[in-house]
Amino acid sequence: MTLSISQMTEALHAPTMEAVIALTERTQTLECHPTGMIYTFYRSIDHSLLIGYTDNLDGMTNDLLGRDFYLIASRRGTRREDKLTRITLTENNVPCTYGDQYFDASHNTIGLLNQLNWPVGNLTKLLWLDHSESDNDDPTIPIESSPSDSSFIEEF
Repeated sequence: MTLSISQMTEALHAPTMEAVIALTERTQTLECHPTGMIYTFYRSIDHSLLIGYTDNLDGMTNDLLGRDFYLIASRRGTRREDKLTRITLTENNVPCTYGDQYFDASHNTIGLLNQLNWPVGNLTKLLWLDHSESDNDDPTIPIESSPSDSSFIEEF
């Protein structure tokens, strides 16, 4: 079977238009929500990550400090980016813990978030420090408490 130039051009129209729509949607969303942020919070007592989107990061940070969550990293982002990231985590068999924004701070979860360009800050550094101290190479085991946990959290 041979394809003509017109058939190849026609086949490329849909992916090209999808990319243009996604880029336009992202730009418009960032313009309409200038304070929109995606974030990662970490709680050391149960090694939980909380990821998501908010228009009021300062207010959310104050609320979560009372629950021992510390802001690890954040950046400008969109609700769509948050939603697609959580869908990708689910599709990669990363289970939610307390709700659809909560995950175990496992090697697998943090590695996947890092690959998805999600703001994880120094969690990657903590992950590798913990990994080098551990005899277990299982990437699904949550980060365990270590002396580095307290100094890591105090940075924030």
